[in-house]
This record gives sequence, C-alpha cells and structure tokens, in this order.
Amino acid sequence: MLRFGKSLFYGLKIRCRFESTLQQQLKTLNNYDMKKITILIALLVLGFALHAQNQEAYMKAMMNALQSMSAAPNAENLQASASQFERIAANAGSEWHPHYYAGLNYLNLSFQVEGISSRDQYTAKAKTFIEKAKELAPNNSEVVALEGFLYMAQLAVDPDTRGQSPLPGQAMQSFGEALRLNPNNPRAMVLLSQMQYGMAEFFNAPTENACALNAKSIPVFEAEEKGKSFDPTWGLQLAQQVASRCSK
Repeated sequence: MLRFGKSLFYGLKIRCRFESTLQQQLKTLNNYDMKKITILIALLVLGFALHAQNQEAYMKAMMNALQSMSAAPNAENLQASASQFERIAANAGSEWHPHYYAGLNYLNLSFQVEGISSRDQYTAKAKTFIEKAKELAPNNSEVVALEGFLYMAQLAVDPDTRGQSPLPGQAMQSFGEALRLNPNNPRAMVLLSQMQYGMAEFFNAPTENACALNAKSIPVFEAEEKGKSFDPTWGLQLAQQVASRCSK
C-alpha cells in the first residue's frame, strides 16, 4: 500500500511538471503568434498607406500632365507633354492612361515634323507606348482606336508608297473593332470618317458616308464629361475640321 502511494505521488508529480511545461510552451507560442500577427498588421497598414500615397502622387501627376497637354499643339509642347507622360508611365504599374497619352503625343508629333525618317521615329516611339497600353487594357475601345490612329500616322508619312501596304486596311479594321467594343466612341467615329473621306477623295468617290459618320460623332463629343476621369475626351476639333470639309 505504501509502495502504491509513492507511485501515485510520483505520477502526479510528473504530470504536474508536464502540465506546467506545456502551459509555458503554449504561453510562449501564443506570445510568438501575437508578435507575428502584430507585425503582419503593421506591415499591412504600412502597405496600404504607401499605396494610398503612390496613388495620390499618380493622380496629381496625371492631372498636371493633362492640363499641360491642353497647351498649343506645337512640336515643343507636344514633346514636353510626351516626356511628362513617359515619366509617369515608368512608375504607373498597371495604369494604362499614361502610356495612352504618351503614344498620342508622339503620334501628333509625327504630323509636326518634316522628313520620313523623323516622322517614322515618332510613330515608332508611339507604337511602343500603344502596345503597352493594349497589354494593360486589352479590348479597350480607346486603345484600339489609338492603334488605328497609329496606322493612319504611319500611312501619312509616305502615302504614295504606303498606300498599297496593309496600313489602310489595318487602320480601318482597328476603327471597326473599336466601334464594336464601344459603338459610341466618338474618337473611333471621327478617325474612321477621316479615313473614309480620304479614300473617297483618292478614288473620286462620294463622301456622304464619311461625312454622315463624322456628323454623328459631334454630339457625342459635346456630351462627354470632361475632367471626371483620365479617359480620353479629345477629338472634337478634328471632327469640326472634317465637318468644314464636308460642307464645301
């Protein structure tokens, strides 16, 4: 009986030590987990704060760049605007707008300079940004329309030679696709109407269809809300120029 009592005593003693050790380990583990959770929360908060700061800086840079873009469209201003959007694009992550506007400015620059080589350099640079915008925003009507404008600009560099190339068909196809994606995209309308008008003049054909499409774009342009987002709103002046030609 005495021996049994001693065994029971030692058993209880060992159990108490085990439970004490287990409690200490659990306490240590809980403290460790709490430290990890605290660090994780701190990192998440820091990440959100940095993202908010970066987003705020991006939005401010875009607003400034879009405001500068409205300056007189001479070669010097277009180059400055293109460079401004190019710098934003370098740090914009998945945002497609700065690539779009850099490409647009370089396309407009190609119409401001003389010489096939110089103009081709600008369209080549525009192509780089347009392809990136298309990668970031696939099936975006605005980007597809700008791609069509790229083909137009490449064609305009040397129309006598490039008129028989795939460029006219590629431009028409892009504008058609842009309108399929968004039937109310006025930039796709006016650019397509400009292509149709030019081809009709070249073949001495009627221009009624081109002029009708251009006329359709004008009220859509006028109804666009400007300054609500970074989405494109340019093109009304171009539509008015085409309308002036149609009225003659």
